[in-house]
Amino acid sequence: MNVNNKDFVEYVKKLVVLLPAYNEEEKISETIKNIPRKILGVEKIEVLVIDDGSTDDTVNLAYDAGAEKVISLGKNMGVATAFMTGVRNAISMNADILITIDADGQFPPEQIKKFVPPILNQQLDVVSGSRFTDKIPKDYPKIKLIGNKIFSKLVSWITGQKFSDTQTGFRAYSRDALRNITVISEYNFAQEVLIDLKFKGFSIGEIPVVFTYDSNRKSRIVRNIFTYSIKATSTIIRSLLYHRPILGFGLFGSFLLGLGIFAKILTISGTLQVSNDLENALIILGVVSFMLGIFANIIFKRQLFTEKDLRLHLYEIEKSKNKNA
Repeated sequence: MNVNNKDFVEYVKKLVVLLPAYNEEEKISETIKNIPRKILGVEKIEVLVIDDGSTDDTVNLAYDAGAEKVISLGKNMGVATAFMTGVRNAISMNADILITIDADGQFPPEQIKKFVPPILNQQLDVVSGSRFTDKIPKDYPKIKLIGNKIFSKLVSWITGQKFSDTQTGFRAYSRDALRNITVISEYNFAQEVLIDLKFKGFSIGEIPVVFTYDSNRKSRIVRNIFTYSIKATSTIIRSLLYHRPILGFGLFGSFLLGLGIFAKILTISGTLQVSNDLENALIILGVVSFMLGIFANIIFKRQLFTEKDLRLHLYEIEKSKNKNA
């Protein structure tokens, strides 16, 4: 879903720009200084940096460049942990809009302005920057491009919405979306957040963004394409099981059940002799998998209702504080 910027219909009090950072002393000052401090429709803009255990001068340079808040994790915890730390702090800062952007400067921060209108106009709850709808740097690795397309198609299939770039870190979240983010993975959050918020009923769209690629820079996430693929696939599967347990366990159960029935057909036809115990075990495991999906669905639905009640309670408390202020 692509969006067009329309006239503003309302204003928000605060926009928080979140930069997860790890050893970014070369670029973080420039990135922060280029963040727009005035955007039509926004009263106040603040910069939040989550230092993921940097061993260089990232923290001091972030403060010197004008960051309003810098949180240091003490040791390298991973980009997903840094992101969720940023989410919690943005909520405590009473953010109406949260925009996440990489601290390495690959995205010109001036583009932040075009993420705001779709949320102010209530067109979208989440605006995701797509790197691959416009010009792609010539030196961008083909293997990374292919990998991104594969995972984008997988996430698109799972969510039922077409995405062109599910690994981007350049996104904007509305107040409601921000307060409903749940990330389980400690490794990467990009695909998981899209699946999480899409299944919770939030509207998500993409806008094209310009980016640069530094071939000499090592990626924090994709250090090894095969390791990344395994971890990313694992994260997507966990998200699917969490939000759609009947579908996830059902697919696995169907696979086992199908194998068991196929083995029996081979044995009966005399094509191949398969152990009767193995055939029965596959069929039983397939049925058990279906039952687990139903049981897990009941548990997760109950947890979802509990989360909604808790968020509603917190919202009422926050609303009451604002009235008394």
